[in-house]
Amino acid sequence: MVILGLVLSLLPLSLLTLAYAVLGEPYRPIFKRHRLPLPSSWPKDLSIVHISDLHVRRLDQRLLRVQREALGRLPTPDLLCVTGDVCEKVDDIPLLVDVLRSVKPRLGTFVVLGNHEHNAHAPHKIREAEKRGIWRLIGAILHLVAPKITSDGEEEGHAMAEALRAAGITVLHNEGVRVHKHGRSVWIAGCDSAWAGHADMQAAMRGRRPGEACLSLIHEPDLAFDAEALGADLVLAGHTHGGQIRLPLIGAPYSLRLDPRIGIASGFQKLEAGLLHITTGLGHTIPLRFGCPPEVVWMDTDPLAAEEELAA
Repeated sequence: MVILGLVLSLLPLSLLTLAYAVLGEPYRPIFKRHRLPLPSSWPKDLSIVHISDLHVRRLDQRLLRVQREALGRLPTPDLLCVTGDVCEKVDDIPLLVDVLRSVKPRLGTFVVLGNHEHNAHAPHKIREAEKRGIWRLIGAILHLVAPKITSDGEEEGHAMAEALRAAGITVLHNEGVRVHKHGRSVWIAGCDSAWAGHADMQAAMRGRRPGEACLSLIHEPDLAFDAEALGADLVLAGHTHGGQIRLPLIGAPYSLRLDPRIGIASGFQKLEAGLLHITTGLGHTIPLRFGCPPEVVWMDTDPLAAEEELAA
């Protein structure tokens, strides 16, 4: 009786928590701002907005509205960087373009594709892990509530990229571009999805000058060490959604990482000679978040801070 009474007393709180996790937090993006100590090759005060995993689809108008509002409140950055899983269907690309045009970056908007655009399935190791223990039950439940609208595969993924380019947005498919500020150049190396089998970091770095500042855009964080080894000073990634659930003391129980060197589900991690940032994303496929809200992240470069750290 005591146990039953305890369960009944906690039931209202549990239902309120679930309601918040489904109806509240997924639609309440937060804004974060950081000043990054990067190498002296970088221009000072280059402003970068990092977003990812918008999962734009016309069936979730509430999500579209809050994404548009979150980006529309921003001042003007130099760069808008979008690290994959932007859309599920090519027919929804105009909606995505409308959201992205809420920001008018001085030097351009740069996008890489993720596994969702290609409808690429999880690697074997993750699929096997999801068949064991509690994850099997969780996977079955999530499968029931997950949206059934997905990309048709490779051909539709490429069509999405072309539609974005036609709208004037730069899509980097294993390639790089150079931008300039204050007389200094930055090579932006965009790498396609590793889960889709398209990643070619060496191709993305082709054209970079020796010692040139380098920003790498990837979807899956597991590519971060490859990017850093080829010269990336700052690596931006998405994919994990931060785990979507972050518990006190435990953190994120689930985060889709394969490389054991990646020690975070979201936030910053120091690499050998670079810095990785994983965002929690600005959308979802399954509306469930707790302790891990969607986010827009603004970064300002500060090479002088890096010099001061070295001097210290």
